[in-house]
Parts: sequence; structure tokens; C-alpha cells
Amino acid sequence: MAAYVKASDRRRQLVAAARAVLGRQGMAGGTLRAVAAEAQVPLGTVHYIFPSKEQLLRAVLEDVVREISETVRDVPGTADDLESAMRAGAQVVWSTVIEPQTEQQIMQYELSIWALRTAGMAELARWQYEQYIEVITRRWTQAADHAGVTCSVSMEQLARLLLAGIDGLVLQYLACKDAERARNDLDLLVTQIVRLAIPVPLTDA
Repeated sequence: MAAYVKASDRRRQLVAAARAVLGRQGMAGGTLRAVAAEAQVPLGTVHYIFPSKEQLLRAVLEDVVREISETVRDVPGTADDLESAMRAGAQVVWSTVIEPQTEQQIMQYELSIWALRTAGMAELARWQYEQYIEVITRRWTQAADHAGVTCSVSMEQLARLLLAGIDGLVLQYLACKDAERARNDLDLLVTQIVRLAIPVPLTDA
């Protein structure tokens, strides 16, 4: 008799299996049957936890967003100036989430396009960017407070600009596979974001 597995644990198992399948085979190969085979469970188990493929795909994208958001939140907050804090966060995300997980990055773009093209799912694509903007804005605001500076541009707008830049860099990296160039471009992107921010000491604001 198979051991009982809590629904929450089974859900995490199936999401992990779906991420593996989607990363290797893309949306076309990400069938519920393929996910069941990856997780080594009966197809009926997948249907019980996720009655539709759409629900599973939503859970996968939510899991990716959670992982990246936690990576940003968990960057050590030891920087004494805003620029160092901005640079540290971008570099950690790039080195731990983007560069070594190219298949997952392609999967996330595919899921985003799928959400935009699927009736009732467009809010999911919007939600992921809202989550990223929120966590970056919060982290940068805390860093600015710690450094005792204020910026001429809102942190939220700076966060949106950084995300736009990183999206472009990720797509170029996926196409060109030039890791050194991508890291150099990321460094320059952060430098330009700092220049836009024009951080000044609070006493001078």
C-alpha cells in the first residue's frame, strides 16, 4: 500500500515535476501525462490536485515568481550605500536564478505569453511583475533608508526600469549565450539606474 502524501506536499511535488518537464520540452510537451511520469505518480493523482492544465501552469508560474522574489529578499543587507545594494541584488539574481537556469527562464517567458493569450489569465502575467516591482521597491527603499539618502526618481519607477532592462538582457543571453557580455551589461544597467536615481544625503534633500 502506497504511503499517504498530504495534498500540499503532493502539490509541491507536481509543481516541481512540471517545472522540469516544461523546462526540457516547452509548453507543447508539458502535458499532464508527462508531468505524472516525471513525478512517478498515476495520472489520476495529477488530475486530483490540478483538475486542469491551466491550474497547473498557474501554479508553476506562481512558484517561479515566489522563488525569484525570495532570492531578492534574501540578499544580505550589508551594503552601506544604495548603489552597492542595487548591484548586489541584481548580481545575486543573475548568478543564482538566471545564468544557471536558462531552461527555466525560457519556460517563464513561455508561461507569460501563454497567460497573456489565455482568456482569464492575463492578470497572472501582470501579477508577476507587480510582485517583482514590490519586492525590489521595498528592498531599495530599505537600502536608501540605511544609507541615509533619498532619490529624485521614485523607487517603484526605478524598479520597473530595472525589470525592463533585465528582461532584455535575459532574452539576449538566451539567444547569444555570452555570459561575460551579459554580466558586463548588467553591471552597466545598474550604473545607469543609479545615475537616474541621483541619490543624495537626506540632509541635502
